[in-house]
Amino acid sequence: MKESDKKAFFERTLELARKGWGNTHPNPMVGALIVEEETIVAEGYHFQAGSPHAEVEAIGALSRTPKEEASMFVSLEPCSTTGRTPPCVDGILNAGIKRVYIGATDPNPSHAGRGIEILRESGIFVELADQEFQAKATRLNFIFNHNITTGNPLIALKLAESENGMLAEVKGQPSRITEDEARSDMMNWRRLFPAICVGSGTVLSDNPTLTARLADETFCPVRLVLDASLSTLEESVLPRILYTDEYSSQTKVLTTELGMMNKTAVKKADELGVSLIEMQHDDDGRIELAELSGVLKQLNLNAVYSEGGASVSESFLGRDLVDYLFRYQSPKIFSGPAAFTGPDLDALTLREPITVKLAEDRLTHGFLWKRST
Repeated sequence: MKESDKKAFFERTLELARKGWGNTHPNPMVGALIVEEETIVAEGYHFQAGSPHAEVEAIGALSRTPKEEASMFVSLEPCSTTGRTPPCVDGILNAGIKRVYIGATDPNPSHAGRGIEILRESGIFVELADQEFQAKATRLNFIFNHNITTGNPLIALKLAESENGMLAEVKGQPSRITEDEARSDMMNWRRLFPAICVGSGTVLSDNPTLTARLADETFCPVRLVLDASLSTLEESVLPRILYTDEYSSQTKVLTTELGMMNKTAVKKADELGVSLIEMQHDDDGRIELAELSGVLKQLNLNAVYSEGGASVSESFLGRDLVDYLFRYQSPKIFSGPAAFTGPDLDALTLREPITVKLAEDRLTHGFLWKRST
């Protein structure tokens, strides 16, 4: 098989894998295809947790016995253990496929390479993609990879800032920092994450919806509001969109003992059907963010996309809790006396950073180097 064909087939596995964008948690996104005589004859991808894996989908889509020279391309090493579904290596062996091309190895240290070993011991020819593609295929599942190697949910922080590091033209008032292409890109990341998180200040000042508004759908992740005193549920505040829209059941307010003592606000939450989750508070009476990972686990959420403002962002960064950073930068300058500055992101170090040009704006995202590592 020509190297150019292999490259094209591998790239197609990633296109297929992305069809599961945001739907496969806590599983990875995976795409697979079957090639006969240098032509793709069947494709499959993992749609959601509990559904057949990509390899099984591709085999099923073929609906016949593969030809003698058939090859399978898969973006991630086939699983070798039984979970909600049988091991994919068994499906490949039972189908009679003799050649398997793999985009990246399983990130689970206890499983990595096992699927490859089983296939090779069974007489299957196995070939890994080149290092460049392996890196790309691995990065697609950065949330899953973090979960499986650390045992913890991934906490991501998103900030949009002007060229001179400002988060708003006027503190407490919404400011349009980035333009349409960057804002569309942000919606795409919202669609990937199972949860989104903001502070009470953002809810009060912006009255956001926190949904992913895409061309073909509107998706609502679990919406977490950090509100130590339940200020967003006070009688003096008109019900926020998060608490009254069609997705209100997706909203959960993380609060403290102080907030739970605010009986009027608690009653309002009950009337609106909004869930309250009590957490410990720090010495300043704010939510103890170190508990967030545990709360995410309780809610079966493997990641959160935080869009909190300066205060929430500084709290996350100050406590060394951020695993992944999304930094949107605009060429705009906010130089007025009321301009509001954010955390000094230039002082942070990213591992494996990726920078993308989005019209006049740009996004840099990557794993945040943490003091504890």
